[in-house]
Amino acid sequence: DVKSPFRIKACLNYTLREYCDNNGNSSIDKFHLYKLLDDSLRFSKEELLYENILVEMLAKEEIYSTSENRIALSMLYYCEKKILDFFNIRKDNKNKKIIDNFEEYLEKKQKTLGFTLSSEQQKAVELINSGEKTLFLIGYAGTGKSTSSRAILELLEEIVSYDDIIAIALSGIASQRISDTTGYNASTIQSLLVKHKEKDFFPYKVILLDEASMVNSVTFAQIISKISDDTIFIIVGDDGQLPAIGAGNILADSIKYELAPICKLTKIYRQNENQAIAVIANDIRKGELPNYKEEYEDFKFVDVSIGNYYSMKNSLTQNEFSDMRGENSEYILNNILNIASNYIQNYYDFIKEKNIGKALTLFQVITPMKGGVLGVENLNIELQRLFNHTKNRSLKIKDIEYKLTDKVIHIKNENMKAQTMSMYKSNSTEFMERRVYNGQLGLVIKLDFDEKKCVVLYPNDDMVVFYDFDNIHHLLNLAYCLTIHKTQGMEYENALIPMSFSHYIMHNTKLLYTAITRAKSMCFIVGEEEAFKSACKKIEVTIRESVINDLLCNKDKKIETNSLSISV
Repeated sequence: DVKSPFRIKACLNYTLREYCDNNGNSSIDKFHLYKLLDDSLRFSKEELLYENILVEMLAKEEIYSTSENRIALSMLYYCEKKILDFFNIRKDNKNKKIIDNFEEYLEKKQKTLGFTLSSEQQKAVELINSGEKTLFLIGYAGTGKSTSSRAILELLEEIVSYDDIIAIALSGIASQRISDTTGYNASTIQSLLVKHKEKDFFPYKVILLDEASMVNSVTFAQIISKISDDTIFIIVGDDGQLPAIGAGNILADSIKYELAPICKLTKIYRQNENQAIAVIANDIRKGELPNYKEEYEDFKFVDVSIGNYYSMKNSLTQNEFSDMRGENSEYILNNILNIASNYIQNYYDFIKEKNIGKALTLFQVITPMKGGVLGVENLNIELQRLFNHTKNRSLKIKDIEYKLTDKVIHIKNENMKAQTMSMYKSNSTEFMERRVYNGQLGLVIKLDFDEKKCVVLYPNDDMVVFYDFDNIHHLLNLAYCLTIHKTQGMEYENALIPMSFSHYIMHNTKLLYTAITRAKSMCFIVGEEEAFKSACKKIEVTIRESVINDLLCNKDKKIETNSLSISV
């Protein structure tokens, strides 16, 4: 029966999950859901049928009503409701003041630190000193979030021990960076969750979450479920970045509804006038064209434009202009390869020194799309050819060739056969199961054609992972070039961003801001000037539909706990 309730319910569950995963929304308007169901089931206007299924699912608490005509999967509802409850409980639950004479403490601390905190940064430290248990520290690129974090953690060390403090982030590279900049212990979120899964709460008195914009509802709920009432929780993030992969918009919703005290950092710091990454990125974030043609230590625009772009577009036939754009993309590619070639020696020097983490983050090409001459797939082939001249036997599966010393990225959350680095070095025959997450960067250290295994080292996780040749293609990609989304939360010493109208659909301020702020020491933008100007002015406003937004938007309205009216 095509209209079997079981069939429709299964389709509804699947459609709702796909919608949330693909769009980042954690709730949906029921009439929009009906349209999606019509498309999937090839029905037409079966609202009453769908309503009856929804009523049944609501009664069984498989889904929840979040506001009038809006619903959410039970898991996402529970996660975001738990997050709301967490912040509400902590609002009126303050600690004692840490330092009575705060101004005197601050004066001495600034001398020790060797720099003066801005009034905004002082406010962040003062909020924690006043006894706040939760703080959102929000700032765009270059506004001193890491400096403020360090100052806050050092203040808290007046009342807790060094080992009672931990910083966490989604990626291994991000957690290493926050450890380097603050001087405190750090971990990836998942490592911490796995390590303490048997405990009710994390054994820390202070937890600092960095790169919070990347954390989706489910992961955020997992974190806060392990935080005791007495633990001080500092959430650091940049709301100018792309939102999290997965459902939810926790950072943006928390700021919008002031779920906890917020300190916003706005002043941009430059070590000197010749450093411009943060300034250029923030101009772009605001939809303003930056001074991109100036000479800077850390930013260079390499102009590979089609001359008289718009007049050529109007005077040539579509095919002629398409050929011209294709030629120009090849010129851009050649410029990319010329710049990239300057980093080959350093890449192999780091590998020889066994500083694999440095090798993996030395130089990164970041592009918005997968296809085309300047897309991820082709650029990875070209950059692999440039960087990897190994004469050892390689493994070719479909379009990807895996070679020794290749830079690679894991692309699907999966439990994998693994060893620690010390186990691997000692030729241990024992293995353990480790969760490897989408986005982890590694280096191919062995191709074993007898055992049909590819061995990848993940330096930030002290982990060696074994991939079967049979399924490697579904789990591992080359990482010389990555999409902007894949680089979220990462930092590279040098980054290069191709710029072409062939990527026009993906050009906007949020994507470009995110890409540029991945670079620490040098950012190259290589390509068409008009495409760059266009991207700088195309402001993208990300609006996600969420359970938190539904609940708080309607908190003054009387909504029955879990009911849905039939209105067809």
